[in-house]
Amino acid sequence: MEEHPYINASKKLLAELSRHCVKTMPNKEYSNMSKLPWKVMTFVNSMNWRMKESAEAAVLLLESDLTHPSLMLIRSCMENAAITIKLADIVRTVVERKQVLASDDEELMRLLFANNYSSDDPYVEPDDKRFKAERIGIHITRADELYKGFRSYYKNLCEFVHPNSDGVGQSYSILNIEEDYTSFGPVLNSAHDLYDAFTITLVLALQIYMDQIELIDNDLEDFIHLCDINIVKKMLDKH
Repeated sequence: MEEHPYINASKKLLAELSRHCVKTMPNKEYSNMSKLPWKVMTFVNSMNWRMKESAEAAVLLLESDLTHPSLMLIRSCMENAAITIKLADIVRTVVERKQVLASDDEELMRLLFANNYSSDDPYVEPDDKRFKAERIGIHITRADELYKGFRSYYKNLCEFVHPNSDGVGQSYSILNIEEDYTSFGPVLNSAHDLYDAFTITLVLALQIYMDQIELIDNDLEDFIHLCDINIVKKMLDKH
């Protein structure tokens, strides 16, 4: 049986992404002075693995005709791409500004360590300073500014991921009016009208993600240089 073209395209992008998945990184590989490059690349290398696993699992589910569960992972891939746009924006802004600000470090810290745990959770220390995570909708909005239609694809996926009409009745039941019965079971198979839209969304998420990783890589050398200069200036100011 011939492989679906969008699943094949996803596999090719995954093969490219896999080459970026490193298992170790010396903490001072990118700078002996500034921690900011380490923060950037820690996020990138961690997200590479998250994106790889999410997309690979989505492909496996699609190939097993488990389309509906794959949508949860495809939506996650879109979120991965959207938040990586935020990282690329931080790096690019520093390079364009030709200066590192304290807010840049705070933004990187928020990407790496922010969460939405409540302060009264038993495992949160009373004096633990936590960065508040931004809602994913902010990043979806930014992604839609760069890639028109991104929000529409994302919202449509959410309707199937949530236990709404599309995610329950329309995905797992068929009403037979003439014969007066309802049948149950997965509806979103490879013959469904929306199958191409679902699979191409995975391709788009992967391609956008790879585009952003390339942008970060292109700006990284200048970013590191500016981070190191910032440390030197701070040292000189002390003297």
